[in-house]
Amino acid sequence: MMDNSSFIRLYYHQINIDMHILIFGATSAIAHSIAKEYAIDNLHTYTLIGRSESRLNACKQELQAYGAVDIQIMLLDFSSIEDIQKVINQCIQQRGNIDMAIVAQGSLTNQDKAKSYMSYLADEFSLNAMSHIIISQLIVNQFNLQGYGILIGIGSVAGERGRKGNYAYGASKSAVCTFLSGLRHANKNEKIHIMTVKPGFVSTPMTSELPQSFLFVSPEFVAKEIKRGVEQGIEHMYVPTFWRFIMMIIRSIPEVLFKKLNI
Repeated sequence: MMDNSSFIRLYYHQINIDMHILIFGATSAIAHSIAKEYAIDNLHTYTLIGRSESRLNACKQELQAYGAVDIQIMLLDFSSIEDIQKVINQCIQQRGNIDMAIVAQGSLTNQDKAKSYMSYLADEFSLNAMSHIIISQLIVNQFNLQGYGILIGIGSVAGERGRKGNYAYGASKSAVCTFLSGLRHANKNEKIHIMTVKPGFVSTPMTSELPQSFLFVSPEFVAKEIKRGVEQGIEHMYVPTFWRFIMMIIRSIPEVLFKKLNI
């Protein structure tokens, strides 16, 4: 009997001939790098969804330079459940079934600001957690209707444990990863693949103000790893892989000791 990962690998290679790839947060560095990875194949159609028309058009032009031809852009207010549902429905009506959906919208929450301004904290959690959760559920609902699909949710190692420097952002990523885990557990269809990606530090405009170190990797590296993970049917992926072991150690530290650490 074929296990699920083997089935996904076979299924992926079958649909990889011509996929409709739907990308939320398409202007983010990681999402755009994933799109470029697949654009090289010169086979797929794209729907790019984001908040800035000018930035979406810039992404579209770069994908066209990589060889992609059929690209549509759509604007979305990620804070509106009604708009999220409307855009997904419109996308399906205009473009047909979704083979792969990438959920990558978000921002790096300013922890100090989040302590003092509750509206900012609520908005950040809505963007980084609630919009991911709602989109993921709607996409999996569509996958169940069409009978197949690949969902890639971009989480973060920040969601592994609350830390004083970024617990607002970390909590949102923890919620996303827990929800995706629940979707996988509830999924009964072997043709539906739900993948959680937990990058560590990535050199993007979002992290440009952070001190760079040897732990940082490029968004292009993350994109290549994600594509490899999809091809291999991986469901839960740390990027780079060494973060799995780093976070295993961090999770194992007792709370009484953890509170004393400056990490």
